[in-house]
Amino acid sequence: MADVGDTVRKLPVEEAVTRDGLAKLEAAIRDIITEMRHHQSSDFASLRDEMHKEITSRDILLQKLEESVTRLSEDIAPFKDYVTAKMQEEEHIASSQSSGSSEGGATQDGDQETEMEENNRAQSRCVDVMMSLTEIRENNEEKTQKVRGFYEKIYKASPLTSLMLTFLERNRGVKVLIDCDSHNISNLVRRLVSMDGVKCDGTAFHTFTDFFQCNVYLGGMVWQYKVYEYTQYVYKNLDPEVSLAQSLMQMVMYYIFENRGCPYECDDDLYEKLYEKIEQEALQKKDSGVCVDDLINDALKMKSSLGREVSLISVVPGMLVKYGSKEGMSKLQEKMPFLMLFFMQHVIPKIRSIVDEV
Repeated sequence: MADVGDTVRKLPVEEAVTRDGLAKLEAAIRDIITEMRHHQSSDFASLRDEMHKEITSRDILLQKLEESVTRLSEDIAPFKDYVTAKMQEEEHIASSQSSGSSEGGATQDGDQETEMEENNRAQSRCVDVMMSLTEIRENNEEKTQKVRGFYEKIYKASPLTSLMLTFLERNRGVKVLIDCDSHNISNLVRRLVSMDGVKCDGTAFHTFTDFFQCNVYLGGMVWQYKVYEYTQYVYKNLDPEVSLAQSLMQMVMYYIFENRGCPYECDDDLYEKLYEKIEQEALQKKDSGVCVDDLINDALKMKSSLGREVSLISVVPGMLVKYGSKEGMSKLQEKMPFLMLFFMQHVIPKIRSIVDEV
């Protein structure tokens, strides 16, 4: 097994996103800034009163956000070159093959195979560690393979979700308990207190993150739930790997920021207020009848602000696993551009910096 200090491949944004997708992402970021500038001054008045002395006006907040956006754009720029080079490389391979030239194509295939082997080794190492941190109720070979498939799907879903698992691989502080014979966690934990501060039975949860014990509980069967859509109730399925990805992200946030699972440090006024605004705007969309994804709805249904904040950030990996890399990013950009921006320019750099230090 490779040393835990092996270099992690750095990807500023989704590798599956095309050049057009990157251009749309940058445009969306600029649109966010423009939209924030046109908010009513009263929206920012309350923020100014609550911020510390160094954050005295919305102009300062916007200036800091724009600086972050500039840094993100600078991070994206090298990746654009990478995508361009890859597209040109593919065109060259296709041209060589069509002209009957096999020498150039063989070299490229060899490079691709080497890169694939490296990625497979990294994935296998990470999944092996996560399995060692996992306890499966009444385990057998079938359940072991099923749970291993959960981690493999999360890892493959996106470079962002693989980075999340790599952080847990290096940290090794979490314990995951899974019941493959149930869609809830009642056989794993009898009673617990939700993030809303309510005492609940385990039957009420498909998954749960216990920050104090550093435990993640999961019902490993597909969870069927009922939602109201277009004047009628419909049943939908939620795959356990989606819920697992969300709970693992909540634990990562707890480790990194040490602030009850919120995605910012307890003394970071700037990002606290920015994240609160993201939450408020999401609630306004929901209340106004704007159609959002079920994962977003579930997060916004939490009664307490703490519950909503902890749950909302975990929507990002949940949607990437649920829909796949490209479609998940597209839906996030459409439904929650502020949240996606916050995740990309604040959360991911934090995770990556810690992973690189280990």
